[in-house]
Amino acid sequence: MNTAQLLQSPLLAASGVILTLILILAASWLLGRQLSAKGYLLTLIAISLLARLGWIIWIDTPPDSDFLFMYNAAQLAAAGDFSFNQDEYFLSWVYQFGFTMYEAGMIRLFGGAALFMLKLVNVLFSAATVLLVYYAALELFNEHTARIAGLLYALYIPNIIMCSVLTNQHWSTFFFTLGCLLIINKSFENKYGWLLIGLAFGLANMMRPLSLVYLAGFAAFLLLFRLFKANPNDGGPVGLSFGKSTTLLFARAAGVFIIFYMVQALASYALVQSEASQYPLSNREPYWKFVVGLNEETDGRWSLEDGKYVLQFKLGEERDAAELELIKERLADPIAVASLFARKLAIFWGEEDSAVMWSLKDMNQEQLAAILKIAERFLFTAMSAAGVYSLYSLWRSRFAEQHTAGHMLFLILLLGYAFVQLWIEIQARYRLDLLPCFILLQSYGIYLMQMKRTARRKIKVGSLD
Repeated sequence: MNTAQLLQSPLLAASGVILTLILILAASWLLGRQLSAKGYLLTLIAISLLARLGWIIWIDTPPDSDFLFMYNAAQLAAAGDFSFNQDEYFLSWVYQFGFTMYEAGMIRLFGGAALFMLKLVNVLFSAATVLLVYYAALELFNEHTARIAGLLYALYIPNIIMCSVLTNQHWSTFFFTLGCLLIINKSFENKYGWLLIGLAFGLANMMRPLSLVYLAGFAAFLLLFRLFKANPNDGGPVGLSFGKSTTLLFARAAGVFIIFYMVQALASYALVQSEASQYPLSNREPYWKFVVGLNEETDGRWSLEDGKYVLQFKLGEERDAAELELIKERLADPIAVASLFARKLAIFWGEEDSAVMWSLKDMNQEQLAAILKIAERFLFTAMSAAGVYSLYSLWRSRFAEQHTAGHMLFLILLLGYAFVQLWIEIQARYRLDLLPCFILLQSYGIYLMQMKRTARRKIKVGSLD
């Protein structure tokens, strides 16, 4: 039985998911009882680093697709040749210069060993993100939940095997998650915390432009769960009177945005002044992702036909007009659009992860690829089930009223990201960008399952006594 047949068999798939949940619960029980906090962290760091380092040593994934295009451009940039800046790719998506110039710096620094060193940095960023997820769960919930979250992020297969791929996601995920951790651990309320949050978001966006989701999510979180609790002692209804605490909240929030845009402006200034590009970091073809994302024939995935069509038009106003016209045509039928959105939602959040394809493409590792795909599907499905249970439990307990509601930041980010993905091009690997949010929320569900299991066990033992 091949991978597809196994995953399509309801009985086998359900059995695999249940077994995975049992293994997760068993692992969480062992971690909760057998290791001290310090011992756990050391173990978690060791697991994270060894798994990722072992993978990049064992699997030498060559750059491919967009990753190859940027790496080749980085090799030219390292030699002082910026002729590639006239290529359609970099003329349209100038924001790709951020990651390309980072690769160029690594090539100049390490020469022939640069490819391995780039993957090694991936390992370090990915392993460091494991610790951020642990500390975020510790801040939101408790030590046991933090251990579950850290372990799952450390062992989730795509997180490991994508370290051999030259994607910009490792860098950006680390800094976006760092910014979120600083928001929920009260650093935002400290004197200079806002500066660090803006800097973290700015560095992340230089590599991967997801700032729309994170900045909008940050603003929504402040308005919904901080503003209305910011000034209980200033007089008047909570959140409606603008006292000192509210003014300070707005000032710090503004500071985050200012620092973020300063980082982008400085990076763009350096890019233009070095004559690497005549344009600042930006998207000069802003409608392309929507053109592809609203294509019914491809279910919102990349379309060769769309690419050929828009290339007939000159980049700039002419192409923008052509793409806008195409978008209007595709939005003309509301029923068809709703149907497309439903399919995209199911595909993006439910289809097989593409990390195996990116990491093992043309590597002649069919058996290994099949095993990894099955394991990833079982684990992701089990975590999704735990996530649903977690959200239901949080809603039932009115967690937002009992605690700081920090978990709502991650829920807002997930919902915002899901909404954005309805409109633009989708790829399964894009799920990894918000995986820390997903794992943080579902880990609490696993913790609750473990607590219920422990409670039932105590009741059973007590009845025997």
